[in-house]
Amino acid sequence: MRMNSSFYMILLWLFWSVTSLAQTVMVTVENPVRTERKSETISIPLEQISSMLQVSDQAALTVTEKGRTLLSQIVEGELLFQSDFGKRERKTFHIKQSDAVKETPQSLVDGRLVLPREDYAWENDRIAFRMYGPPLANDVNNGIDVWTKRVRHLIVQKWYKESEGAPPGKDTYHEDRGEGADFFAVGRTLGGGSSGIWYSGKLYQPGVFTSQRTIANGPIRVVFELTYDGWDVDGRRFREVKRISLDAGHNLNRIQVSLIGADPGDSLLVASGVVKRANTTAAHDTKNSWLSLWGLTTKDSVNGYLGTGIVVPHSDFAGFVEDDNHYLALGRMSGKGTFVYYSGAGWTRSGDFANEKAWKSYLHSFAQRIRAPLKVSVALKK
Repeated sequence: MRMNSSFYMILLWLFWSVTSLAQTVMVTVENPVRTERKSETISIPLEQISSMLQVSDQAALTVTEKGRTLLSQIVEGELLFQSDFGKRERKTFHIKQSDAVKETPQSLVDGRLVLPREDYAWENDRIAFRMYGPPLANDVNNGIDVWTKRVRHLIVQKWYKESEGAPPGKDTYHEDRGEGADFFAVGRTLGGGSSGIWYSGKLYQPGVFTSQRTIANGPIRVVFELTYDGWDVDGRRFREVKRISLDAGHNLNRIQVSLIGADPGDSLLVASGVVKRANTTAAHDTKNSWLSLWGLTTKDSVNGYLGTGIVVPHSDFAGFVEDDNHYLALGRMSGKGTFVYYSGAGWTRSGDFANEKAWKSYLHSFAQRIRAPLKVSVALKK
């Protein structure tokens, strides 16, 4: 009896389905430096994985390390997962398509526009931040507020909810009730790591953001954009888009500044900075292009010590300056009008930073990680 072509096609499809599900992509990752890397994020292009596995459902991809399934996330065509690495350590991971129903994992990050205030607030399992929106345009600028945490779970939504109905200026999250608090004062400054343009010895800030959009929201990485319209820098008009991302386990945000209105021949300096605070000590490392400010979180020592800091990729670093309100790290913006830097904060009561030495060591290690990225190779397991 002769089989018709449709039956052959069904058999072929079944064979392809079984074999493709059985195939595994092997990812080898090496830490090239003698620096430990905690919560290192590995990113693999989905196109590369799909071409090897002929993936029909990207959401069904699973990542394992020594048989243990890792938390993963798909962001803008990349598959993300995390692992810790020792000095010069090499690890192997496996990616395959699973037909098992995946449970929705508990996210380690969160980003949201908080109404009716119009703050944009974001956090991970270590720390939280926010920027103020249009309703406070007369009182603040584009500074980053720091919310210190001493718990690993997410608190932003909870703290805002608990503060509903409080009198103006009396938000309950300014008091540590066991999880941390917002002790930080921003005003019209850059706060804990925002940026402006440094021109003719002066800092220009764009004001509050005019629009926002969330691009990705966990479980490993939160990504969002804030847009600033009508920015005047010594008579020139710019439009800025700040893309901010924060990964689980990290204390520094990755901040990409894009300027619309910059000419290819422009030579612009981006000034990323931290606000000066009482009872603090500033330090910087020109060779590794990081800036630190460390000292009491508040006047009351029971609230511990807070570090704020900036790391600029060394290839774009242009020096350190200060004005009346800030310590600043300068970076050269490319002719395409983009610049990337990293900023954030660390608190002693979080349990992650025992003292100033630990905070400065973190900034130094972070700078090393930027200069020496992980070495990643991808191959179809035979």
